Amino acid sequence: MEVKTNKRRGDPGKPPGLHRTAGCTIELLSSHNRVFDYLRDIQNRPQWERISTNSIVHELATFSTGPDPRNCISVLAISRHNDILLLQECSTDETGSFVIFAPIEKADFQSLLCGVDQEIQLMPFGFYILPNVSGSILDGTLLTMVFQITVKNVSKKKAVEVATQIVKETLHKIIEAVN
Repeated sequence: MEVKTNKRRGDPGKPPGLHRTAGCTIELLSSHNRVFDYLRDIQNRPQWERISTNSIVHELATFSTGPDPRNCISVLAISRHNDILLLQECSTDETGSFVIFAPIEKADFQSLLCGVDQEIQLMPFGFYILPNVSGSILDGTLLTMVFQITVKNVSKKKAVEVATQIVKETLHKIIEAVN
């Protein structure tokens, strides 16, 4: 697992505070399509994603981005968080897939829809899903997860611990669900 630290001030598009990025790649026994479909399905989100735990996730809008109906950009609402929406992009083909998310404040999203020119702060996270091929035999999936958080009023050490714990918990839940 890799954890990077960036202390940023005044960077366009980044919230103020200390930013932590944690990532990890693991091998799964399931097919690349099964892992992709599990991660993109909004009904599964509360099982593996912290922000959606004990919530109902609703799809407010979806925009197709290709011939495969699973390739799309969606706007998601989470029942426990009235002030936050999730932007989600999913894409897949035979070479690999990705599922990327970014929380956005509802007021910022509404400003975007109205054409208001303002700085929007996004901290994306997500997954890259590759078929794991050894020679000519399909051996499962390689799943890479990258997660970013912004923390305020905590030590650098504690921020790294929090980011690392979130990645570990998330990957453990995904492994239990798809393997």
